[in-house]
Amino acid sequence: MDNQKLNAKDKLSLGLLRFFSRWSLPALQRFAGFLGALIARFKNGSQYQTVMKNLTLCFPEQTDQWRHEKTQATLVATAKTAFEFAKTWGMPTDYSVGMIRQVHGEDIFHAALAEGKGVIGIVPHWGTWEFMNAWVNQFTAPIIMYKPGKQPGVDMFVAEARGRLNASVVPTDDGGVRTLFKGLRKGAFTAILPDHIPNEQGGIFAPFFGINTWTGVMVPKLVHRTGCRVIVMGCLRREDGDGFDIYFLPGDPDIGHEDLLTATTAMNRSMEMLIRMAPEHYQWNYKRFKKNAELANPY
Repeated sequence: MDNQKLNAKDKLSLGLLRFFSRWSLPALQRFAGFLGALIARFKNGSQYQTVMKNLTLCFPEQTDQWRHEKTQATLVATAKTAFEFAKTWGMPTDYSVGMIRQVHGEDIFHAALAEGKGVIGIVPHWGTWEFMNAWVNQFTAPIIMYKPGKQPGVDMFVAEARGRLNASVVPTDDGGVRTLFKGLRKGAFTAILPDHIPNEQGGIFAPFFGINTWTGVMVPKLVHRTGCRVIVMGCLRREDGDGFDIYFLPGDPDIGHEDLLTATTAMNRSMEMLIRMAPEHYQWNYKRFKKNAELANPY
């Protein structure tokens, strides 16, 4: 999209993203941390209440004090992630690669690629996953599914970032899925964020943190049909704020099971393993359990 075709609001969004991308990472993190802490002070606010409700549903064994502490930490971490996205989108790929300090389970990633059967990287909304794109791009040419949002200015900024990568961007529709299928059959790599609420045709009820919730079936279907490998991926800010660590875990072997419920349950279980490593870095402000098989709308 031409910058001239953006309306005033979208131009402002694009301008702010470019402005913040020029800040140093520590300055962005301090600013975002202040905003997140400010939001966390309003315990009756919608953000706080949504996070608290999700943590109550997913960690019933924990105390209220633990959940309040994790809610506050989540809101701070989520704010930092948002501004870190602006930084990685606005910088050359070498910058993002240089900010990766350690890669845990790197052998899992390389072994999956080496098999040549195609690889799906499952990426839950955990940590600052966009920083992984440039690192992964050193070893493969990913196929990335992307659905434009409601802010064309943001979409333009993301498109500029994607254009610096050796990646193919496909839409999140039937045509994009077909392209993904063909690519996996030829040994391609893709990363998919499957922990959202899919449409009526794209999901089934499957347990996620013990809650039978509406879950996307695209990944299990692709794995079953192509025989590709599955890994779980995440990128986490270091405690001192100096860069990021990437984590690779093996995907549950049942993700390719012919029984869709078994496969989808295995996919959710695989994401849980990563999220439980540092639950405050997951985006609990998303109303993940709005559609479930057992509870009235908890929000």
